[in-house]
Amino acid sequence: MVQEYKNTDLDLFQKIDLTNPKDELLKKNKIGSSQQENNNIKFNYLNHEISKFENLESHLSQDKSKKLDDILFSQLDVDDYASFKNMYPHNISQPKLNVSKLSVKKHINEDGTYPNLVSKNTKDKTSEIFQGIYPEPKFLPGGDKYLLIEFGNVMNLELNFKAQGLSNLIKTANIKGVYETLPCFASMIVHYNPDDIGYQDLINELKSLLKDMKDNDDTVVNSRLFHFPTVYLDKWTKEAIEDYIAKITMKKPDPEFITELNQLDDVNHFVRVHSGTEYWVASLGFWPGLPFTMPLDPRCKLTAPKYNPPRTWTPKGTVGMGGSSTAIYPDRLPGGYQIFGRTPVPIWDPDKNFDVFKDSICLFRPGDRIKFVPCDYDEFEMIEKKVEDKSYRYDLIEEHKFSIKKYKNWLSKLDYNKKF
Repeated sequence: MVQEYKNTDLDLFQKIDLTNPKDELLKKNKIGSSQQENNNIKFNYLNHEISKFENLESHLSQDKSKKLDDILFSQLDVDDYASFKNMYPHNISQPKLNVSKLSVKKHINEDGTYPNLVSKNTKDKTSEIFQGIYPEPKFLPGGDKYLLIEFGNVMNLELNFKAQGLSNLIKTANIKGVYETLPCFASMIVHYNPDDIGYQDLINELKSLLKDMKDNDDTVVNSRLFHFPTVYLDKWTKEAIEDYIAKITMKKPDPEFITELNQLDDVNHFVRVHSGTEYWVASLGFWPGLPFTMPLDPRCKLTAPKYNPPRTWTPKGTVGMGGSSTAIYPDRLPGGYQIFGRTPVPIWDPDKNFDVFKDSICLFRPGDRIKFVPCDYDEFEMIEKKVEDKSYRYDLIEEHKFSIKKYKNWLSKLDYNKKF
């Protein structure tokens, strides 16, 4: 049942409208020339406001003994949406997950020290990296217009290949009712119109596409590599951290926190590790152009929890990490990632001032790679000036083919005892 407003309710809303009388009074205020007239206007306006709120108070204090309309809630199946346009189902039946314990990583021991998050066992690292892939994808409702597909429960390249591969197949298949897809690290969302295709029918279509997908080892994708000059341990993120500590809560500065959590020697060691690999752009989100990335070299994989509560501001171009994902903030934004560096290179350009944005206001696309190159303040300021006068040229290595098979072969030959 949908509750409808009564005419008397609508009349009341009109009576207590605060905008029209105020606008007229303001117009009179502009016309009047004497101070007395201004004072009269203010006095009348104040009385007018008091009178309106007294009317509202009187209405709300009326006899409440009258029986109100009943509002009934009923459980809907996901596919019932087409019969209830513009309404959201209040309950959606979901399968229970067979979870024996919470998969929450504890970041601080009871004695105040940090746990050992760095594996000392270097045996068969390649197979370990590619664990956590489900035998069959899981399909879950993501509300009344979205379908969530999970391919596994870990962050690795093969799962992201699955998500991107299915996303490309969906676009090619041109399924009626499917608006868009958003692949992420190990999952993807499909936005669809339930009037055109039902929930279960969509799942059946996607299962059929999955059968046609090649084995990931045979998958090859186009990948661009961008070099991003970055000032690590910079003054701008330091200011944001200090502001957070002063106004929100006490915490260890982010670079020191990440260093201790990952058992590195010092913050300089952290910089060497973080900048020692290329980062794979798995997804874009949170803000236009913001890349969520993961390290391609597992020896450079670091981890850190997000802020709780988050910051109210983060400098534009900040480089930070949450979990094992590294991101670049496209603008001055709130945020929760641990922050430790800043780049002067824009990653989104609504005005399309640079040729690299001719096809999109966002620089990155899934499958791109980023290499953070440490730089000093002088180089930062030089690049910043070039960006301002629109003469900057992006350090882009042209597209080449990226293969999972070759990537796995490269992983198998890594020296895990190497220290950055």
